[in-house]
Amino acid sequence: MKSLFTLILSLVCIYCASQKKINVILIGTMHFNNPGKDAAKSEEIDILKDHRQNSLEKITNKIVEKYKPTKVFVEYPSKNQKTLDKFYDLYKTGKAYYQADTLTKAWQKRYFEECEIFQLGFRLAKKSENQKVYAMDHPAEMRFDLFQQKAKEMQTIDESAFQKKIDESSNKTNSCYSKNDLADILKCFNTEKELQQNKGIYINLFNRLNKTPDFYGSDLVAGWYHRNLIMYSTIQNTVSDNDQNIVIIVGQGHAAMMQEFIKLDERFNLIKITDVF
Repeated sequence: MKSLFTLILSLVCIYCASQKKINVILIGTMHFNNPGKDAAKSEEIDILKDHRQNSLEKITNKIVEKYKPTKVFVEYPSKNQKTLDKFYDLYKTGKAYYQADTLTKAWQKRYFEECEIFQLGFRLAKKSENQKVYAMDHPAEMRFDLFQQKAKEMQTIDESAFQKKIDESSNKTNSCYSKNDLADILKCFNTEKELQQNKGIYINLFNRLNKTPDFYGSDLVAGWYHRNLIMYSTIQNTVSDNDQNIVIIVGQGHAAMMQEFIKLDERFNLIKITDVF
């Protein structure tokens, strides 16, 4: 009888161990290279300045010390994973991962030199001794440029509503940027209030831009969810039971969506950056 009890207890322990959730550290960021493509315009931070670089060192060191993630996911097209692999293979061996003299446009150099994919993602993965960095983006066209035209046609909301939201977003972003330390800026970007407001604009504003038979608003919202769901599925299908801790680095808008998905996913345990650094 004792042997049977011991066997049952062992099986229960094995089952419980197998149900252990994977910790997900979600970091919503601004674009360090600030290409200016987002509707909301903001001031720039120079990520190459010494105090920004020191902050990046401290942030990545704290993540590694506490969690040492086995996988780092970044907002790079998943279809171009092999290209990202080549960049990271050079980076982790201390070699130049891009050739500045081959880039003809200023924004290209800024992208490779300043973008959070390389400045934060690559740095963190290398310190964690990861063999690769995982691409998760699924780019899709979002026709925000039609907003005012559709608002004028449908008259379901005021034409100026979108611009008002954009101005509010820009002001909030600049308020976060006023903080000196990069860690504090990222914490500001990732508060529950900020993420909820970022996500809320799709329901409070965009989804109202419908007038039979034109459902531009709902199609826009559905497209946004569709893109993020595909991105999230890449993460779901890439992690394994051997992963204890992973990191997701995406723009704030994506982070607002990812947070919702992670909370609903029984495999994952959401770790807020305020609990990390």
